[in-house]
Amino acid sequence: MMNEFVNSFIDEARELLYQLESDLLLLEKTPGDRKITDNIFRVMHNLKGAARMYGFENMQYVAHEFESIFDQIRAGKISVSKELIDDTLKARDILMSMLDKNPSTALNQDFLKQLSDKYAESQNITAAGPVEVISGKPSDQRLFCILFTPDKQVFERGLNPDKVIDEIQASGKTKIIAHENETPWEAQKSMKFCQTAWEIYLFTSLTINEMGEVFLFYDDDEYCINEIKEDSANDPSMLVFFQQHYNSEASLTDHLLECTRDLKEDADISAGANTPGVNPNEESGGKSFNHSKPGKDGTINVSSQKLDELLNLVSELVISTAALDAHAIRLKDLQLNNLIENVEKLTKRFRINALDLRLIPVGTLLNRFNRQVRDLSEDLGKKVLLVLEGQETEIDKSVLRSIESPLMHIIRNSIDHGIESPQERLQKGKTDKGILKIAAFYSGANVIIQIHDDGRGINLEKIRERAILKGYITPDQSVTDQELLNLIMEPGFTTSENVSIVSGRGVGMDVVRKELNAIGGSLIIETEKDLGTSITMKLPTTLSIIDTLMLKVNDSHVLIPLLEVEYCYMESRNNLYLKNSNYLQYKNNMVPFISLRQKFNFPLHNNPEEMVIILNKFNTRYAIVVDDIIGEQQAVIKPLGELFINQPYFSGGSILVDGNLALVLDTNYLFNQSVLN
Repeated sequence: MMNEFVNSFIDEARELLYQLESDLLLLEKTPGDRKITDNIFRVMHNLKGAARMYGFENMQYVAHEFESIFDQIRAGKISVSKELIDDTLKARDILMSMLDKNPSTALNQDFLKQLSDKYAESQNITAAGPVEVISGKPSDQRLFCILFTPDKQVFERGLNPDKVIDEIQASGKTKIIAHENETPWEAQKSMKFCQTAWEIYLFTSLTINEMGEVFLFYDDDEYCINEIKEDSANDPSMLVFFQQHYNSEASLTDHLLECTRDLKEDADISAGANTPGVNPNEESGGKSFNHSKPGKDGTINVSSQKLDELLNLVSELVISTAALDAHAIRLKDLQLNNLIENVEKLTKRFRINALDLRLIPVGTLLNRFNRQVRDLSEDLGKKVLLVLEGQETEIDKSVLRSIESPLMHIIRNSIDHGIESPQERLQKGKTDKGILKIAAFYSGANVIIQIHDDGRGINLEKIRERAILKGYITPDQSVTDQELLNLIMEPGFTTSENVSIVSGRGVGMDVVRKELNAIGGSLIIETEKDLGTSITMKLPTTLSIIDTLMLKVNDSHVLIPLLEVEYCYMESRNNLYLKNSNYLQYKNNMVPFISLRQKFNFPLHNNPEEMVIILNKFNTRYAIVVDDIIGEQQAVIKPLGELFINQPYFSGGSILVDGNLALVLDTNYLFNQSVLN
């Protein structure tokens, strides 16, 4: 149980750190934006409180240091500079490494110690540890009563109420009354059974929302936050709490006066007077405030494992429904067929909803490249503007995870090889700042991601020279521009003369193509001299359940994605093979074809006719020839395992309604074999 809550904290903290990075890069562009500054302060504050709660003390200290710095920025005592952004980004990386449980290096420790000296003149940071009291103007501060009644099993949830108490004490001047029942609190902690309720009076400049964040991992019925006002003695939640823990003959008004007496000089209020600057007739005045967790409105976080399990169950349901349908057809029972038709409709809706649960916006990944572009352009002495479009386009989480590394490599190549230095760009009549544009959009059931730069383009003549040198082509061989561009994706191929920290070893684009092929995606490169290069990734929206066309070759069944099928027809064997050519005529064009029977070394058969399937990929047609077409099949795609990892023809498998296995053809490999060779 403890590990479950810690893992939940780590996941949420990681998302906060990604948001922090994005906000810091925005603040660098608009240093005076108060809203962004407040967002960064809030992230640091949330991280500090949650880290303290779960025992990440080093993380708590780092977050507190920068929370203090950005509090001073909000107060106008520190101005935003590139050096400050660099320091905060480095702190963000340190916090991320702490989440990954990497030990702090001496370099990180030295960096944190230097912060005190660097910003000491502007704000109160000490190397000894966090500042205990958050300062504020008396007119900005208010008096609150917090009633904290944790659940008896709170320890089993991985929480420690002491952490909350410490956090509140660090927020201002406090008076705390612990109602321990009959068992001392220390004994309750030993028994892991909470029977204590806390009555906390706090004088602070924090708002109710900010105090509510201290209870981020607690349920709404475990706490309430009340601002002390004129009618506080009539507040229902306070009356109930008072009656439970005090003599029923006592007066709540007198009790509030007594508890706030020590804070009166600071607050300049008592339990019968209005708070300065606050209207007691306001709608929220004096009422209990049940804080709703930030960022959770209408949404909940679900682990990837649970979503994967749900999709597996949906997959099995699809298979079972198909098998039931086949059985009903054999029985010829009309009533049963009607029932199964309804089940199929429900199963389809269930499948669509389950797949939608796994869809996330591509912007969650694309926004993370802002930092990479910033750092890499500085390292290479270039100016680069990253433009993101279509961030709301949704794609399966597993697909998005698979393209992170390919995208990262393409971006590095674009900045290193494509975009010129400011001086070179000015000499060409361009602006000194290059543009790197990443756009995502839908194309049918696929998602297209295009990466375009306005740099120098790819030098095709240089590729040709290197291809001849490496023996890919001969000096007198005629090759098209597209064929030369495809050589970039061959293992070990590079045009860089020197190896740098960015590129030059010839390892990259071949891996990019391999990783995309593994998920059923494809890659196309286009370039124009001095206008730039465009790389297009075509990706499936999801990997698990797809509509396919089932084919028969010899006694085996194979599947191909239905979306790539343009046309099917029957053709004479004589017209196909007696011409001694691997091309057939389709719509007045010659289209290359592959015979799967020949490709898989099956024996020849005597059928006078064969089935031809015209496939269309990136507006380029090619064909495959099979024995027969069985029909459409909704296939649940499963990986083939390590034994098949080195075979190129199949990308997965699916269980048929009769329990047999059908293999899914890798149409990307067939496309490369038929069109590009």
